Amino acid sequence: MDAMGDREGPRLVSSTALWRGDRRPAQVVQVSQLEQDFQRAPQQREMGPVAFDTEYIRWLEEYNEHINELRTAVNSHSRDPELRRIVDNVTAHYHEVFRMKGNAAKADVVHVLSGMWKTPAERCSMWIGGCRPSLLIKLLAIQLEPLTEQQLIGIYNLQQSSHQAEDALSQAMEAWQQSLEETLAYGSPATEGSSGDVANYMGQMAMAMGKLGTLEGFLRQADSLRQQALHQMHRVLTTRQSARALLAISEYFSRLRALSSIWLSRPREQ
Repeated sequence: MDAMGDREGPRLVSSTALWRGDRRPAQVVQVSQLEQDFQRAPQQREMGPVAFDTEYIRWLEEYNEHINELRTAVNSHSRDPELRRIVDNVTAHYHEVFRMKGNAAKADVVHVLSGMWKTPAERCSMWIGGCRPSLLIKLLAIQLEPLTEQQLIGIYNLQQSSHQAEDALSQAMEAWQQSLEETLAYGSPATEGSSGDVANYMGQMAMAMGKLGTLEGFLRQADSLRQQALHQMHRVLTTRQSARALLAISEYFSRLRALSSIWLSRPREQ
C-alpha cells in the first residue's frame, strides 16, 4: 500500500491551461493520464546523457553562428524580409534544442533537469530544465523601449500569464517532491530474512520509480511554456524588434557563460 494512503497525488496542469493561468479542475491532468498520453505518442530516438551533451555543444556552436548572422543583419540595416528569414532560423534553432531535450529525457530526465550540460552560472538560474519564460519578457521590457501602447499592453499581459503559468507548474513540482519524499520516508526497511519487509521495500521503490518517471511531464510542460513565450513574443513585436529581442536573450546567456568561466578560473585558497 502507498505510504500516502488514499491521499490524492500531485497533479500536472495542461500547458494551455498553465499559459492562461487557468487552474480549474477541468484543466488539470492526472499524472497517470499524462503517462498514458506519452505512451500513445510516436516513439522517438532516445538520446543518452553523453550523446545529448555532445549534441548540445554542437547546437550551441550553430546557435552562435545564427546569432552572428542576425547581429550582422541588424547592424547593416538589412531589409525586413531578409531579417525575418534569419529571425525564423534562430527561432527554429531554439525549437531544435527543445526536441533534443525531449529525446534525452526519455533516456535520463534527471540528467536534463540537473542542468549538468550547462555552465555553473546557467545552472543557478535554471527553472525545470531551462530558463523561466518570464525572463524572456523581462528582457523585452528592458531592451526594447520605446514600445507602442498596444505593445506595452501585450507585453504586460504576456508577463502576467507567464508568471501565473510558472507559479502553477512550480506548485505542481513542489507537490510532486513532497509526494516522493513521503513515499520514501514511510517505507519499511528491507530487513534481512524478512520476506514481507523486502517485498514492502521493493514496492516502495517501484512507486518511487514511477514518480521519477513523471518528471518527464514537468520538463515537457516547462519547455512548452518557453516555446509559447517565444511565439507570443514574435506576435507582439515587429520583425526588427524580434531580432533585437533575440540578440538580447543571446547576450544574457553569453554573460552567464562568461561569469561561469571567471568563476571556474578564480584563485583558490591553498
